[in-house]
Order: sequence, then structure tokens, then C-alpha cells
Amino acid sequence: MSKKKKKRTGKKAATRNWRQRNISTIIAVFLWLLFSGFGYVWCRVQVVQLGYKLSDAHRIHTQFLNDSKKLHLELARLKAPERVERIAIEQLGLNRPRKEQIVVLR
Repeated sequence: MSKKKKKRTGKKAATRNWRQRNISTIIAVFLWLLFSGFGYVWCRVQVVQLGYKLSDAHRIHTQFLNDSKKLHLELARLKAPERVERIAIEQLGLNRPRKEQIVVLR
């Protein structure tokens, strides 16, 4: 009878080892899926955050372009010959030159 007990004990031990290996495999697969899922979600969050940053950068770039256009228009207005002449006459008290004061360079 001791041989039968040993066989049964051996079978139980083998079954127990098989179950432990199965449980270990299941846990390993579950953990792999869990971390893979976390990795995927993290990547998606990074993509969304980069999208927001890109959108903000595009908005700022557009705003800078608009400011640049406004500044170019203002510069053109300030450099206008009519304005310069008006300021020279009204604020600085200058007069138009007479014909004999004009020297032509060649």
C-alpha cells in the first residue's frame, strides 16, 4: 500500500506543480497585458499633450504673424513722406527749400 500512496502523492505533487506553473503563467500574462495597456495609454496621453502644445505653438505663431503685419503697416505709415513733411513744417519749423538751395549730385 505504501507504493500506491507514493504514486498518489507523486500525482498530487505533479498536479500541484502543474497548477502553480499555470497560475504563474496566468499571472505573468495578466501583468504583461496590464503593463502593455498602461504603456499604450501613456503613449496616447503623450500624443494628446503634444497635440495641445502644437496647437498652442500654432496659435502663438499666427499671433506673431499678425503682430508683424501690423508693425510693418505702422512703419510704412510713420515713414510716409507726407507725414515726415508735415512734422518738419509744423513741429520743427522747417520750410521747403528754395531753388538756389537745391544741389543735384551726379
